[in-house]
Amino acid sequence: MQIRNYNKSLILFTSIALICVFAVMPSMAQEKIKIAGKLTNTVSESYMINIADMEDHALNISKSEGINVSTGEKSFMDSSSVVNYNSSDLIKGNGMHHGYIMLSKEDATVIAKWKGKVTTTTSSDNKPIITFEGTFTYTKGTGPFEKIQGNGTYKGMYISEKEYITEWEGEYFIE
Repeated sequence: MQIRNYNKSLILFTSIALICVFAVMPSMAQEKIKIAGKLTNTVSESYMINIADMEDHALNISKSEGINVSTGEKSFMDSSSVVNYNSSDLIKGNGMHHGYIMLSKEDATVIAKWKGKVTTTTSSDNKPIITFEGTFTYTKGTGPFEKIQGNGTYKGMYISEKEYITEWEGEYFIE
């Protein structure tokens, strides 16, 4: 009788221990790291095609280049070079945009796919104010970020005709 109760207790204890170990292991392997940054980019190529279906409807494809500065508690691709590829469908400066962004530094590269919306308003001195916001998802990494996964949000604005600033935040883990 004592041995049977002892065996039941041992089996119960072992089962609980195994459940705890297996429940903790995936979360340790996929620890999500919160990150943030600020990009300053300048448009280096831009192609616009006007669509004749309505007033001020245009498709735009552009490439911009710049620098990322890490602003989060955990450093992420600080001082990395940035290349951003953009495609937008805008009516009077408003609409959807999407593309890919690549951050590169020494032996590491991170690529993310992004999508969002562009909003254009007019300032009191009749100049356009172009803002944008959206979400991104990591699609590829190299070096220490080879199996990167994660996502985040971005928000930005043009500060001149060809230069814009983007603030972003998100999280990632290595699969």
